[in-house]
Amino acid sequence: MEETKAKSNWYLLTGLIIGMLLGLVFSTLVFPAENAQALPNELNDTAKADYRTMIATAFAANQDLERALSRLELLKDPDPLAALTAQAQHMMANGGSEHAAKALAELASQLSQRLTSPSP
Repeated sequence: MEETKAKSNWYLLTGLIIGMLLGLVFSTLVFPAENAQALPNELNDTAKADYRTMIATAFAANQDLERALSRLELLKDPDPLAALTAQAQHMMANGGSEHAAKALAELASQLSQRLTSPSP
């Protein structure tokens, strides 16, 4: 018997294209990559508020103002004192955690005292 069809390698190309398309669909829709290494200043506003709350509650637990200030600097807020105060007021007005709001207000108070006290 004589083979009339010429052998071709089109199946390799189509398999490669289908595999790439399936990989693209799975990597973007089914299993999207999550950036777990984001810097604090790259977070969205909600995540920044959560980060400030964690800083304030950690400060309430250990009273380490230097560490709290270094963590606040990572957010690169133009006015960290105003951000802390506004967040504490927002939490109290919207029925948020009273403990977290007090921690934020206490950290804002300590930061205000630090900024207004003359350096030796």
